[in-house]
Amino acid sequence: MTRHHMVIRWLAIALATTLGATTALYAAQQQQLVVYHWWTAGGERQAMQVIFDAFTKKNPTTKIVDNPVAGGGGITLKTVLLGLLAAKIPPDTFQSLSGAELKQYVDGNYVAPVDDVWTAQNLNANYPAVIGKMTTFSGKHYGIPMNAHRANWLFYNTKLFKDLKLAPPTTADDLIAAAKRIKAEKPGVAPIAIGTREKWPAVFLFDVVLLSTGGPDVYEKFYTGQLDVKTSPELRTALEKYKDLIPYLYEFHGAKTWSDIAGPMAEGKMGMMVIGDFAAGLLVQAGFKEGVDWDAVGFPQKPQEVFLMIVDTFVRPVGAKHPEATTAWLTNLTDPQVQGTFNIVKGSIAIHKAVPDSTYPDKLHRTASATFKSKRIVPSSIHGVLAPPAFLSDWQDILTRFLYSPDVNRALTEISDAMTLDKVTESGNWYWAK
Repeated sequence: MTRHHMVIRWLAIALATTLGATTALYAAQQQQLVVYHWWTAGGERQAMQVIFDAFTKKNPTTKIVDNPVAGGGGITLKTVLLGLLAAKIPPDTFQSLSGAELKQYVDGNYVAPVDDVWTAQNLNANYPAVIGKMTTFSGKHYGIPMNAHRANWLFYNTKLFKDLKLAPPTTADDLIAAAKRIKAEKPGVAPIAIGTREKWPAVFLFDVVLLSTGGPDVYEKFYTGQLDVKTSPELRTALEKYKDLIPYLYEFHGAKTWSDIAGPMAEGKMGMMVIGDFAAGLLVQAGFKEGVDWDAVGFPQKPQEVFLMIVDTFVRPVGAKHPEATTAWLTNLTDPQVQGTFNIVKGSIAIHKAVPDSTYPDKLHRTASATFKSKRIVPSSIHGVLAPPAFLSDWQDILTRFLYSPDVNRALTEISDAMTLDKVTESGNWYWAK
């Protein structure tokens, strides 16, 4: 072989090696999935790993690039995401709540429809209709949900209730009566456990009172701006009963978060607590036993028991670099087996109808699953699910102020003004669209 031929052969080998390395690098870049989410706490992080493991098993050549961002309810993540989306450097998928929060990303043209996944997995048949409603805007689906939390649980200390021969409350009036009894006979016990340092637990408590006084129709109309706030008898009654509860709240609630007072409730230092089912996981992890130290019932049960729902979704961002991986990720979320395993760890319930109630090892989540399938599902106001985020921010301030200065007429005026300023009627029209 001549020197000339040797040089040509060497160059050919070098070129092939370079092209091979470039192709491999390009392939590696294609075989990625960049995920942003806020499930960073102990049980949440473990639950997220369930999804990762299932996805990797089905897509072994795709590398997950995990970007967890801590912050309750995704508050910090949303700030980070808006910067990325505005700069047109979106991840391949990210977490959002359904409803009003998801609508913000749709309105900003930051997310693309997911109707292909919805249709391929027959989700109209496999998910409750309200799930579709909470992810549909202008006739198109924009999110793939996989779990639901129930917000309207009344947790209570079982030993205290047994000692006082109290039955779990079923209405707002029952709640007030039980609180009075606890305060009278157990003066060292705070009747209602609540921590309002983050403000939103005050809304959780108000919401169950409104459901008790007005029912689900009034609830939905209130949070979407369909009520005349100043003249609604149901809303006035709800604020009056909420006022009646204030003397029975844990005295130092403003200095505590919801997680600070769950344990004292289970220990018997506090009597009852209105919170979502995520509190059950915290109590179990702390060593408190369901049915022994604490128990929970859906609340209220009259005039109508509902499943007050918070739904997490993942989306398909506009301009995602790895669209095939995004589609595979969204499809994986709809798998009933993945949903069942994930939700056991997460402390929520699956929304796929094929996941049986018996999937869950504890009574609370078996009950939640059965209720989800048999009772009316109502979107929760909180965390931007039903209420527009701008109004929700103002509403939390109004309600927190009411806890310290409970003037019903002033509160009604403030609510009305905030709804006008935040254009709640206009913002809430999506919920009533056919």
